[in-house]
Amino acid sequence: MVFEKKKRYTVNSEYEFVEDFVNDLPHIFESEGTSIYKGRNEIKVFDYEGVKLNVKSFKIPNFINKLAYAWLRGSKAKHSYEYGIEILRRGANTPEPIAFVETLKKALFNRSYYVSVHLKYDFTIRDLIGFEFPDKENILKQFATYTYGKLHKMGIHHLDYSRGNVLVTKLENDKYDFSIVDINRLRFEKIDYLKGLRNFAQLWASKYELEIIAKQYAQLNKRDENEAIKLLLQFDKKHKEKIYRKHKFKALIKGKK
Repeated sequence: MVFEKKKRYTVNSEYEFVEDFVNDLPHIFESEGTSIYKGRNEIKVFDYEGVKLNVKSFKIPNFINKLAYAWLRGSKAKHSYEYGIEILRRGANTPEPIAFVETLKKALFNRSYYVSVHLKYDFTIRDLIGFEFPDKENILKQFATYTYGKLHKMGIHHLDYSRGNVLVTKLENDKYDFSIVDINRLRFEKIDYLKGLRNFAQLWASKYELEIIAKQYAQLNKRDENEAIKLLLQFDKKHKEKIYRKHKFKALIKGKK
């Protein structure tokens, strides 16, 4: 890692030619690149030396995290970079990590950036959940198989396994390739059957869609399909109730201001 007074960064040794870009990133992010997502965080695509770079700029954290990220624990960008390398090492797919940058302001953490190879894909799981979609059942079965074989069996627990965080590429002969993104919230741990099944509750899917996934996941685990459906529907209901309560509480607090 390179340490400077107001900045620190790490560049993947296989991409040392982008170091100048990474070094300049805090100065050029706002004015250059093509924005492809803007919300709490922003994602931009840059063309540099013939490589398409995907750069995620994380929002400035609250005061407590400004202290924590500066001196006590890694930032979201750093976690994304380190987790990405470990995901690939374990045989799963995620856009190849290139670098991360952390900036400091008055000795406090300010903003961070995660740089990866911009991955071409055809759609995300979000595009088919809740919609009519070609080959939908087959895709969901392969998605469940990917999750079991490439993530859960390899000890990769994506803690934000929402539908927008799974990229899908169509291959030949009705086969599909999956890749996970938004990986700063992750655990590398043993994942038992129930924990693995519960992971799908974050998809916010319909009963029909969850049944397809539950059946496939049960078959792979040599478990009863009907029991798997019942459990996943319960997990889904609890997750949705939790989100509803959270939104209701936020709306209540906002209304009192």
